[in-house]
Amino acid sequence: SKTPEGLKDSECEKGHLGTLPPIPYVPPTDLLPTKDNTETLNVKLSDGTVFTMGIFARGSPEDFLQHIVAVLRLIDQKGLRELCQKHAKEMKNAVAALGALKRKPIGPQDSSSNKDQEAINVEKTLTQEIFATAKKQYEEAVGATYELLRNLLAGKPQTQWDRIVREMHERDSWAGPNGKKQDGKRPKGFKAFKDCLELLKLTVFSADTAERQRYYIQQGIRKPQRATVRQFISRVEVLNGYLKYLPTLKNSPRAVATTKEGNIPFKEADLASIMLAALPIAWQHQYNLTHSTVPESPRALLADLENIKRVMLERYGKKQRSKDKAGTARSEKGKPSKGASKEGSSLRVPKKTRVEKFCQRCKTHGGAHLTHNTNECRRYDKDGKPLGQQGSKLSDKHKPYKKNGGEKGLAYMTSMLEAIQKGQKKAEKKKKRKRRASDSSSDSDSE
Repeated sequence: SKTPEGLKDSECEKGHLGTLPPIPYVPPTDLLPTKDNTETLNVKLSDGTVFTMGIFARGSPEDFLQHIVAVLRLIDQKGLRELCQKHAKEMKNAVAALGALKRKPIGPQDSSSNKDQEAINVEKTLTQEIFATAKKQYEEAVGATYELLRNLLAGKPQTQWDRIVREMHERDSWAGPNGKKQDGKRPKGFKAFKDCLELLKLTVFSADTAERQRYYIQQGIRKPQRATVRQFISRVEVLNGYLKYLPTLKNSPRAVATTKEGNIPFKEADLASIMLAALPIAWQHQYNLTHSTVPESPRALLADLENIKRVMLERYGKKQRSKDKAGTARSEKGKPSKGASKEGSSLRVPKKTRVEKFCQRCKTHGGAHLTHNTNECRRYDKDGKPLGQQGSKLSDKHKPYKKNGGEKGLAYMTSMLEAIQKGQKKAEKKKKRKRRASDSSSDSDSE
């Protein structure tokens, strides 16, 4: 089934991967503009039906692999693989029969021996005709296989295919996917076709793609929260199915004697265990509580996981309802509203009446007369004389720079500024003298 739209790699991968996987869980979106009408090719199958298939010109690595898989399936539906195997077997049998006829002993020269020789010659002729017919049919089936793949490619992929075929069959030496060179021209055959196809895959994938993809499936995937269980299982099964079509280190020049094939899909039990490990830890605990064995297959795991999902959703719903209920109760038992009685009574506490203040002394002699009463005045006494305490202006002894008028205060500030500037100039002169002295001493040392 289709993955949810807008799904990101961070939602379906465990942590940050050091390298990008060959085929990620989220199919990459093609940023280049695509044609509205994709070119197609009508292919006639062995049963007479006509199948319409798109021609691949460009796309993501997964699109390329899907096209190769579709071409191989189409070759089987046309019966080309079966024809190649059938005629190759006929050729092999004919060669074996000719070899047996050559080794057949002939008796002494008489009438019976002549008849035997004539029979052997006739049998040889018939066998040679069978071999020639089988060889011709085999070459036709193989040629149709090569041509079908070429017609279903366009642009750069088709150019790469033509180059690979020329290097494989038209040169005096050739090399397969393992890099080993062989002398002589290689005739076209179904085995040679598969080698050419592997070389074509190497134009898109690296030689260790199958191993990297296996590691990604086993260690790098987790179930996205927005994807359903069915979508997750289907996508992992698709990624596992790609493994047998990917290049492996075993068929590369980097392989050693002990290198194993990496393009082998996981078995059903192993794949089911990988899927279970990719689920949230709470789901895994729930599965282990209800099962005493590991999962047998992804299809058997599907029903169990859907039941676990329902249980988890019910638990989450209960938890949310309890949170909402607790929040409502907390708001009802919270702080009392403004104006309510602290003893819990429903009667509102009356507001305090504001008493206006007035000071006659500040009103008469000047000052803020509405901030205090007359008997609280600390600015004037009862005779109207200033007290010089809190609330009055500071005396000159607290502000010596304002002594004897503002103009002299300004002169005092100016003199202080000039003194600071003189001190700075003297410090700069001392620094210059020190530099000169150090320079002269260094010159004397060098001499």
